[in-house]
Amino acid sequence: MKEAVENTMPIVVENGNWGAVSLSAIRAVVESAYAVLVHTFEKEPECIIHISPWNQYPLVAYDRRPYQIYLSARDTYWSQYVYQFSHELCHILTNFDRAKSHRHKWFEESLCELSSIFVLQRLAETWAENPPTGILKAVDFAPSHGKYAKSVEEKYRFVGRNLPGWFAGNIATLETSPEERDLNGIVAVALLKYFRKDPSLWRECGSLNKWDPEKDNSFSEYLDSWSACLSKNGLDNKAANIMRKLFYHTEKSEVQ
Repeated sequence: MKEAVENTMPIVVENGNWGAVSLSAIRAVVESAYAVLVHTFEKEPECIIHISPWNQYPLVAYDRRPYQIYLSARDTYWSQYVYQFSHELCHILTNFDRAKSHRHKWFEESLCELSSIFVLQRLAETWAENPPTGILKAVDFAPSHGKYAKSVEEKYRFVGRNLPGWFAGNIATLETSPEERDLNGIVAVALLKYFRKDPSLWRECGSLNKWDPEKDNSFSEYLDSWSACLSKNGLDNKAANIMRKLFYHTEKSEVQ
């Protein structure tokens, strides 16, 4: 049996049924995604991350140290690896297991969906300019990351002008079913242009779940608690204000 591949980054790619691909190639792909998010969050995971293949939907396991991520990507579908891994890494960087079950968990899920699109767009640029070693024809593959991100963005783009009205009509569903991907995706794409313009917003997301969200009876209260947490720690407080503008502004607002 082959041994797991490990290197200086806190990532271990476990042996398993990954298909027609080497562990070192998978590692190079997820490391490139890891580098983007760790840089923008300005923080690293609290411990090593183990990555294993399986045949169900991707997830990061609760109550595991080291962290355990499961991916369903196979063979050399590099964009799918990036998409899945970035989502699960975002859970880790937003402290997902400090507050496991609360009505605002949908927001974390939406941010993680956003992180997948964000990282794919970044890697479309970085693989073209500075391709990772260990990936055959990485430069040629770079545009595929952009196409994958675009396909997701188009799938979830909000059609209409009244996003606050959409939000008011769907918040009850989000609060009871946080992994409604169609709804998570609309929130993610609505936020995308703000995070593209100002990636430092991810740093603020690194403070999520550091209070008790179960005490927040509404998403507005959740945003207030987030703002208070950021202010207490001397951090910028821009992201929560963007959420208020998008989802609570009384005038019609177009998301482009």
